[in-house]
Amino acid sequence: MHTSDDSRDSYPLPDSGRFLGHPSLLWMLLAVTVGTNFAFYGFRAFLAPYAADTFFANLPHDQALAQANFLFAGFGALAYAAAILGGWVADNVLGEVQALRLSLWLMIPGLLGMTVPNREIFTLALAFFVLAVGLSIPLTVLVGRNYAKTDPKRDAGYTLFYLAINFGAFVAPFVCATWIGATYGFRWGFLAAAVGALWAAAVFEWKHRRMPGANDTVRFRRPGSTPLVTLAALVLVLPCAWLLAHPEAMNDLVYTLIGLLLLYFIVSSVRRGDRVQGQRYIALLLLFVAMVLFWALSLLSASALNFFARDHVAPLWQGHLLGLSWSYLLFQSVNPLYILIFAPFMAMLWPWLDRRGINPSTPRKFGIGLLLVALGYGVLVYAIQHLQLPDGKVAAWTLLACYLGSTIGELALSPIGYGVIGKLAAHDEAALAMGGWFFGVSVSYDLSGRIAALTTSGGIEAYARVFEALLYGGVAIALVYLIAAPWIVKLMHGVR
Repeated sequence: MHTSDDSRDSYPLPDSGRFLGHPSLLWMLLAVTVGTNFAFYGFRAFLAPYAADTFFANLPHDQALAQANFLFAGFGALAYAAAILGGWVADNVLGEVQALRLSLWLMIPGLLGMTVPNREIFTLALAFFVLAVGLSIPLTVLVGRNYAKTDPKRDAGYTLFYLAINFGAFVAPFVCATWIGATYGFRWGFLAAAVGALWAAAVFEWKHRRMPGANDTVRFRRPGSTPLVTLAALVLVLPCAWLLAHPEAMNDLVYTLIGLLLLYFIVSSVRRGDRVQGQRYIALLLLFVAMVLFWALSLLSASALNFFARDHVAPLWQGHLLGLSWSYLLFQSVNPLYILIFAPFMAMLWPWLDRRGINPSTPRKFGIGLLLVALGYGVLVYAIQHLQLPDGKVAAWTLLACYLGSTIGELALSPIGYGVIGKLAAHDEAALAMGGWFFGVSVSYDLSGRIAALTTSGGIEAYARVFEALLYGGVAIALVYLIAAPWIVKLMHGVR
């Protein structure tokens, strides 16, 4: 999400030696990556069920699930919105290294505050954590700072970074949700997540001074900038918590900001008067819509599909604590596990297809991603209609198949999207375009919350109706992209 100007690409490379062919500081950053994603995905795995049981238990069952889904959607939308602000602070106030350092330490009190089973305190702590996460954007950039632009191992370093993200996301639900959370209560799962954040902060503190740009001066950086940013985060906690507690206001904010961003690019294209660049922006907008729709369907994994797994999917194995089956939380590790398994194969597949002249174009890959996530819901529809077990539930393999479709779709769409933004956007607007692309995930979170709310009333039949709509709607949209791909490619004017 974080991009930078060309001057920062001239940082001298750190003289930190190499380990297994990569700069030694890379391995420190990978350890930080595992810790931060352990913290984030550790409590994300049970956030919606915890909120439903703890803060909305006095509501009817369907309303409790709906409110929990809205809270989860608001959390995700706000996290991606805060990332844009955090990127600006890193670029202009703190510098990349200090912004990440502050972010890691601020995550810890946010997670600790979420252990308090009081809705007001919890919402404030969640808002504070979101603001802290927004400052962590430079982590992605700092990975690349350790390589020369011409270093052939640079791409491999980012592959390791991607694997570190998913390793943390894979382990976290086991520890925070199915072990600590299920054994001692989900509120203590937040404490386990805080341990991951503490690990990341301590590791980065150890060697952050050796990072490229650690002493860089940026536009507004002054003595006392760190306390000032911390104070600003505290000031922003109240309005952010208010947004989390008022989903409709969050929706209005998200769509207003994305509308203003789109308006900016339209006006910019008109003023630029460059026909080619204008058509590239049209292509980027079409890919943006596909990305938003894909994540709207995929992000149901931690909200609606989490409740579906709890209430309507046979457990992977029997286990009952506090009167509730807990094995459904294991499904939260399935997506990162699939990524760890299939990402290397997908990375080899595209060059293999390219050498044979049959590599799908970027728009076609987006269509494939949408098609696969939609077909995953088709498996669940078929299971509900034809494969229900005697107790009315469906077998675990059907949900595993749904996640497989979503994950392969993600690998077809998501990495490709990141690479094409900087090529389609004008050079002087690439950073803003990247920020807008990530902010689009806020829209996806909002849409996923609205979709999830439709599943809460009517038992397993309600899920069947919603999943059927996602199947047919997703397939139809995917076919549009697959058919229109050559036209979109023309709009891209040579960008691949």
